[in-house]
Amino acid sequence: MNEESPLGFHRRWTRLKPPLRPDDQIVSAYRHAIEGHGKNILLLGVTAELADVGKKTTAVDISKKMIANAWPGDSETRRAVQGNWLDMPLQTREFTAAIGDGVLAGIPLAEFVTFFAQLARLLLPDARLAIRLYETPEPGETVAQVRAETMAGRIAGFHAFKWRLAMALAAEAKNPAVPVALIHQTFQRAFPDRTALSAATGWSLDDIEEIDAYDGKPMVYQFPTRRELLAHLPEIFANPRLVASGDYELAERCPILVADFHP
Repeated sequence: MNEESPLGFHRRWTRLKPPLRPDDQIVSAYRHAIEGHGKNILLLGVTAELADVGKKTTAVDISKKMIANAWPGDSETRRAVQGNWLDMPLQTREFTAAIGDGVLAGIPLAEFVTFFAQLARLLLPDARLAIRLYETPEPGETVAQVRAETMAGRIAGFHAFKWRLAMALAAEAKNPAVPVALIHQTFQRAFPDRTALSAATGWSLDDIEEIDAYDGKPMVYQFPTRRELLAHLPEIFANPRLVASGDYELAERCPILVADFHP
């Protein structure tokens, strides 16, 4: 997410797992997606697992804390730059690929024009775009359905559960924008007894307490449907296709959007 880490991601990063954080199979999917385009990569965010997928990488993140704590360090082949994805402090026509893991969840659909204009300024012709998505399915779940699945022990991981709950809120509201404070409020109403939740799911209370990072926070995450997202993708990002990112829990809602830049 392109934010000044108000949710403490730089401290919590090591606790995260797919679908929130890439594992080896997701990294492998990125390598395959940008095959032949890895000479000079623009990485949106400082996702350490993606720092070396190409020959040269420039990462852009707005958070000094994320750069200091999540980035594996600059070297001859990689560097991190502080900047906003809507106004990146980089040279034009420089990169052979742009990648980012879940980054569109931090960008409202109304700002896609600005975001993709930035990519268009920075990418070389025929560059490759590869971004892993968090997409709300159609038809979507309801909060009640997510609760029932959870208490029946049919959601294995807490992070997959969090995204399913958020996507259910997006589906019910018919609006991809989901305030993280609302995720927390909905969780509190649906699961008032955390001990019972832990017993039903096998999740530790420490894992469940991760939800409290959302309490009262101002961030708004975006969980568009596939149709909504593709409708906002500029035509200069041609031949868009969605490729599998692995077989981890919720992977079917987290494909990698791949497209070719043809200005």
